[in-house]
Amino acid sequence: MAFIGLHSGQNLPGPLPNPLNGNKLEENGTMIVDITDPAHPVDMFHIPVPVKGGQAQMARMCLGSDLPGGVPGKVYLLRNIQGGVDAKTGVATQLAGYETWDVTDVRKPVFLAAIRNLRSTHKVWWECSTGIAYMPGSKDATWGQPLWRQSQSMVIVDWSNPAAAPIYIRTFGLVGGQPSGTGPVPTSLHGAISAHDHPNAAGKLVSGVDVIGNRVYAAWGVGSNGVMQILNRQKLLPPAYGGTWSGDRDNPSEADLVAPQVGRLDLSPNQGGHTTMPVFGVAPKSLQCSNTACPGVPSPDVRDLVVLTSEAGNCSSQHWGFVIDVSTENSIGVKQDQWQGPMVLSTLWFNPQSGEKYPRGNYCLRGQRFGTHSTEENFRNPYYGRLTFTSYFNAGIRAWDIRDPQGAVQAAFYVPAAANNTYMTNNVEVDNRGYIVIVDRIGNGMDILELTGKAKEIGRPTEGDDDDE
Repeated sequence: MAFIGLHSGQNLPGPLPNPLNGNKLEENGTMIVDITDPAHPVDMFHIPVPVKGGQAQMARMCLGSDLPGGVPGKVYLLRNIQGGVDAKTGVATQLAGYETWDVTDVRKPVFLAAIRNLRSTHKVWWECSTGIAYMPGSKDATWGQPLWRQSQSMVIVDWSNPAAAPIYIRTFGLVGGQPSGTGPVPTSLHGAISAHDHPNAAGKLVSGVDVIGNRVYAAWGVGSNGVMQILNRQKLLPPAYGGTWSGDRDNPSEADLVAPQVGRLDLSPNQGGHTTMPVFGVAPKSLQCSNTACPGVPSPDVRDLVVLTSEAGNCSSQHWGFVIDVSTENSIGVKQDQWQGPMVLSTLWFNPQSGEKYPRGNYCLRGQRFGTHSTEENFRNPYYGRLTFTSYFNAGIRAWDIRDPQGAVQAAFYVPAAANNTYMTNNVEVDNRGYIVIVDRIGNGMDILELTGKAKEIGRPTEGDDDDE
């Protein structure tokens, strides 16, 4: 099943008819599609948002057998809600926040619980093994507390029991974003990715300083003034959740906000942080046994990486993806700059003029946006560590060979067959079978793809295949 968060309709006024529900007018929400047979996807249900003109761009899934408070055999959805006017009454309301749904029966989803009265919600991450969720946003004025200066910070909750409202843990953010902060307001959180549920969570980072599962990677800035932040999960959470933090959960001190940070990379003002996808344990072939220290037997040179994207606006402000080496997270106690460590190895970019060889022409002249948006986020996809995928708005989807991350190259691409100015590939995911699912931002639907040719050989090499050409 594919659970697809929908943006509000662009250039389309009001709610739209839902053919699955007798053409009843509904606000955009979450679309459930059966992709068991990828050649014949079937629309199953649409869950509208409860707010007029609202949207639910993000969907996360957990099995009841994984969640500590879930019911085995059940399947749960966690989604964000944006918007502030009740869709039924038209009255201003505080329904914005996050919701859980029982979607075991995909034709009859059941609403379970919610946390409301949150500002600036967006791309949530849900740890299925613990139920902890890292949610962009902050409390609104109805909570009766001072507002965070950066409304799109990080609300952390325990949603281990999807049938009940979550337990609030804390709000986190960059220094200066808290209610008592001073100076310029820091950039906003687009989303975080926790490695706690990584298949090798108990394994060591290549530096050996910690385990993989104790890291959270946060993308701040969306499309400008980007910050890639690496967090020590244990120092982010309180003792009740195996952590060490014990500060003010609504107005933390500067020390509280700095304490969990173990790595940081500040980008240029015109590049932001949209997605920070960690890729652990990559062994670049070109770096193996590159000196005389390993005669006869290669000694592995292994790297931990983050694939980071900046959200593009248009061709006058091109935005790219980056492969970042985070094997060295910081230089605390060693260098003058204690955050010296993460380093950009390569840029995931291509020339928009390359579109001139195709009928639709230069990508910058096709209308809509050109540039990167997001990456895949499935640790268990079969191409992990060899290929990564970036959605590229009017340039479709791009597959990148990252086996030698210091020289990442484009391995394949696909652009939906649609007229100029009518499509904009927004998101990409790769399922456990290797099918690539992309969705459009402005109403041009969904495509399900598979790799062919050289890209397939890179992604799924046959035994003994070491051809890198």
